[in-house]
Amino acid sequence: MAHAVFEDLDIVIVGGGICGLATALALHRKGMKSVVLEKSEVLRASGGAIAIQPNGWRALDELGVASKLRTNGILLERIHEIYLNGGKPKEKFVDYSDIGETRWVKRSDLIESLAQDLPLGTVRVGCQICSVKIDANTSFPTLQLNDGTIIRAKKLHPSSGVRGFTYFPNGHGFAPELLRTIRDKTMAGVAPVNDNLLFWFVNHQYNYQDSKMLEDPKKIKTNGSRDHQGLP
Repeated sequence: MAHAVFEDLDIVIVGGGICGLATALALHRKGMKSVVLEKSEVLRASGGAIAIQPNGWRALDELGVASKLRTNGILLERIHEIYLNGGKPKEKFVDYSDIGETRWVKRSDLIESLAQDLPLGTVRVGCQICSVKIDANTSFPTLQLNDGTIIRAKKLHPSSGVRGFTYFPNGHGFAPELLRTIRDKTMAGVAPVNDNLLFWFVNHQYNYQDSKMLEDPKKIKTNGSRDHQGLP
């Protein structure tokens, strides 16, 4: 029987998503070492687009990754909403100059930018956590991984619709705005990422009558996070 491998680490971050990687990079910029444990065999770079507004860009500027991300996202000028309830559709416009810098960027671009600036070895993939125990005397957590590794840490930070992309080889021609159509509990919309790539989404606020739609969470997660190259 193989002996367990023990490691003593200062900071362990569970989950190699946006929050986990951003936390690790922020610590790195401050000269603090951490380890990110991701259960998947690779960092999940698939998914839709993310709207980053002024606070997000300020954070990314501090992390040192904003400049390369800005080149991948169009600066939006306004939000264009269409309400379909009742008779005649009603339109509403919100000027982004009142909100501040807003761009939609691909989740994969954000994940890759954060990961690339981390020191080699910070992110460990294929690390499934089997159990977490808190020491009664020190209050430090102890994590047991699926490969038998036992990690003793001083800090533990957990991190935690349908959407996709449509690529237009000759340009999509959409205005630099977030266009949303709203009817009852359903919202659909599109936003340009760049001159050729358009992000689209459909969100529905579920209630108890819609519970059958949630019987297969894995399927919903897979469908919701897939990058689509055709029309929605």
